[in-house]
Amino acid sequence: MQAGVRTARPSLAAQRRHRASVAYAGHVPLNLFENGLLAVGSALASLNNPHRGDMIAVLSETTGGPFLERLRLQMLESPSGRQLLKERPRITSTSANLPELAQLPSGTLGKAYCDWLEWCKVTPDTRAPVRFIDDPELAYVMQRYRECHDFYHVITGFPVSVPAEIVVKWFELANMGLPVAALSAVFGPARLSSVARRRLFSTYVPWALRCGSTAKPLINVYWERLWSTPLADIKADLGINEPPISWRDYKKAGVWR
Repeated sequence: MQAGVRTARPSLAAQRRHRASVAYAGHVPLNLFENGLLAVGSALASLNNPHRGDMIAVLSETTGGPFLERLRLQMLESPSGRQLLKERPRITSTSANLPELAQLPSGTLGKAYCDWLEWCKVTPDTRAPVRFIDDPELAYVMQRYRECHDFYHVITGFPVSVPAEIVVKWFELANMGLPVAALSAVFGPARLSSVARRRLFSTYVPWALRCGSTAKPLINVYWERLWSTPLADIKADLGINEPPISWRDYKKAGVWR
């Protein structure tokens, strides 16, 4: 019996070390091998099925590394970015108070955001929590990026669809440089017809790269404090210009298929 007790002690010690290394609620600590294995596995799964949001989330966390550190440095250089890191607000249907936003005047960010959610039949509550990033502050940077993705759709005027998502990912890649955006931007078009790819790349991708690279860092935007601000003013301040043709007109023309 005594030997049995002794053999159980290393396992108990390992559990204690694991608990001690957990940095925040939901955190799953990984060693380098585990992180690499998850990165490769999630990349393959994402390429095989771009609808696997869970795998795309894992990929973004296991490959973010120095890119997230660069975004954190950008936030530390901005008053609003520093405030975000200090307060760590979350974007959910509750925190955003969607019924109240829906009553805002037309043309404001809050009203445009609600209209976009209704247009695309989505909610802000579907973003997976970060689990595989060890540093709590970097984990928040990733969570913020993830939860603000819908705002990038709103300010550029694109819905939720494969071709529209590709454009937004090129825009994100130019503005933030995260590897997961590059994966979606580069391999996502493979799901389109050759004609649709050519038209998408000739119409929107050059604009997305120019606009994303010249716009202010979007990770620093405290969107929740701009609900009542006209969307046009926000876009002008951020340096977001209009795409060459609105997505609604592009879709009506039937060139997106």
